[in-house]
Amino acid sequence: MLAPARCVPAPARRALDTFVRGERARYAAAITRARAFLDGLEVDPVKLRARGLKGKKKLVEALDAYHRLYQIASPEDRPALLARVEELARPTIEDRYHDMLTVDDREFHEDATSYLRAAVLLDGFGLDISRYRAGIAAAKGRLDAHLRERGPHQRRAFHGYYQHFGLAEPFTLEGALEQGLIARKAPPDELARADVYALTHEVYAAYDFGDRQDEEPFADPERLYLRGALPRLAATWRDRHDPDLVAELVACLRYLRFTGDPEYPGALRYLLDAQNADGSWGDYQAARARLGDLVKQGFYLHTTMVAIEALSLGFAEVFRRGEGPQCP
Repeated sequence: MLAPARCVPAPARRALDTFVRGERARYAAAITRARAFLDGLEVDPVKLRARGLKGKKKLVEALDAYHRLYQIASPEDRPALLARVEELARPTIEDRYHDMLTVDDREFHEDATSYLRAAVLLDGFGLDISRYRAGIAAAKGRLDAHLRERGPHQRRAFHGYYQHFGLAEPFTLEGALEQGLIARKAPPDELARADVYALTHEVYAAYDFGDRQDEEPFADPERLYLRGALPRLAATWRDRHDPDLVAELVACLRYLRFTGDPEYPGALRYLLDAQNADGSWGDYQAARARLGDLVKQGFYLHTTMVAIEALSLGFAEVFRRGEGPQCP
């Protein structure tokens, strides 16, 4: 069987272009509402951890969302977005945030990936992360030691972070995905919800979370597997009304330039339809009894972040230019 083409068939490209033009106004309105939701959230990682949430992870989710919003924003809108990022980053200049040598093993394991990713994102915004770099240097020994306990996609993510900061790897991390679900061609219908997340994060890590979409990290056998698995999984979780997983799967389809699949525009339309009135995505009211209004940071924030990612990749011209060539 031939490997999937690295181009979009002409009929599919025309259909997708028509879809994007027809839904662009709804997309723009959805992004405006999503930004309003995000702007109204307090995301202090220290305070959130004190309330039992993974504070550093929540900070990363907010920064990732603003990272995409900044990329698609007009020059006039960017100063306000940067000011918001600077506000979110304020706790990271305080010593109490850099606690990676004093927290217990459970909290360290929960925070390690987010601790480095937040630094990468803030560095990308051009902020001064000298205090952060010192914290990473101090924690490197503990970061190195815990890597043998991490799964394939987490090790591959750390490879990118270690490269970013010029850190020596304790052992080779680049090939970590060779032990993952994609390399094993795990049958899509046998994947539990947590496994689907692991699969999407293998794709995320391979593309450095969307920052290297011009690269080809997967060989033909893996691309062929993903060409069948990703649309199938997106349809499954769309039918189960799970915008969080659908958004991650849609982003993966875009990274791999499988936008010619009929499931791609269908899933984008589903995300537009699934947005809540307050600009968020998801239905987590069952958790409100436990978390109160912190359910926004605890659950809605992540789903909103991945929905922004999927929709911006699908509609924003800055990303559509990189969808890949049209097949002759």
